[in-house]
Amino acid sequence: MDCDHARMVLSAQLDQEADEVEAVAANAHLGRCAGCRSWWSDVGRATRALRVRMAEPIPDLASAVLARAHPPKAGRRQWVRWTLAAVAATELAMAIPGLVVGDGATAIHDARHIGSFGSAVAIGLLYVAWRPARAFGILPIVAALAATMLFTAVTDTIAGRVTTLGEAHHVLEVAGLILVWMLAGRPAPRRLRPLVDPSHPSYRLRHT
Repeated sequence: MDCDHARMVLSAQLDQEADEVEAVAANAHLGRCAGCRSWWSDVGRATRALRVRMAEPIPDLASAVLARAHPPKAGRRQWVRWTLAAVAATELAMAIPGLVVGDGATAIHDARHIGSFGSAVAIGLLYVAWRPARAFGILPIVAALAATMLFTAVTDTIAGRVTTLGEAHHVLEVAGLILVWMLAGRPAPRRLRPLVDPSHPSYRLRHT
């Protein structure tokens, strides 16, 4: 095997593409040829320079990603979860009579619909108390419920159709909203900035 052929096989061996028989012959030639050994040494240094280099600095994105994921903010205030569980249990206890026996409305069918809705919301709040990370997902529903219940309660009270005491139980919806809001992290809308600075080398490498 001459030098040109041996060097071609050795180059293929670096990429794990050389034939086994030819690789044995090329390495035997390398042991006999000083010129090829010098060439092989240069190839080794060039390969290491290309394949092994200092890692480029990469920004820590953990905090930014977690901030956008709206993690629960209960922290050490476990009382928020326990209070939410108590509110949800109270709402469930108030909804069960309408769900089971149709009590609380002029028509049994309507009472059971209202009881079903109240039970579903209460179960959702209990789940959030158990898994605070889900608070942001249920927040729009709880906010809509509290807003519509408060609106109808105020409207009906002013019109004289109900008494203030009779609508006092809607405080539970408002309390549930406040507690879910506390668990939902930072639900207020805000301007999102890029997680990576476009001028950073890692950004340019991914977008070229």
